[in-house]
Amino acid sequence: MKWKWANVPIPAQHVVGLILGAILQYVLKHGLFAAPWIGVAFGIPLILIGVGLSVWSVLKVGEMEIMRPTDLITSGPYSLSRNPMYVGWTIMYLGIGLAANSAWILVLLPLVAALTHFVDVLKEERFLEKEFGDEYAQYKERVRRYL
Repeated sequence: MKWKWANVPIPAQHVVGLILGAILQYVLKHGLFAAPWIGVAFGIPLILIGVGLSVWSVLKVGEMEIMRPTDLITSGPYSLSRNPMYVGWTIMYLGIGLAANSAWILVLLPLVAALTHFVDVLKEERFLEKEFGDEYAQYKERVRRYL
């Protein structure tokens, strides 16, 4: 199955949250666990799950340009979530915060998620409603926005 690198999403909010959280962690050191291996034990599987979901989502899109879709994709991970790439990134973000034993990264997660929702997801939904009309409306009724 082919895919386009341009379809690999790297949400700016997640990247900025991770960088800011890492800086805060470095300056204000506030770990989650006394034994850092606990965070690694929980974080690494979440990172792998998030990467797997994101890769599956990108593969399902294939060679179609995601910024100018010609089809509404409703199967594979898109049958579970209307936004599986964002869900994957959020799971990865959580896993990185745990594996890094960083309270700061996790404290920023609600802000990162809110920004992603209001800046990206709602805008994409309006675009898809205009582009695909009733087909997208029916899809919205069948499939949850996130999980």
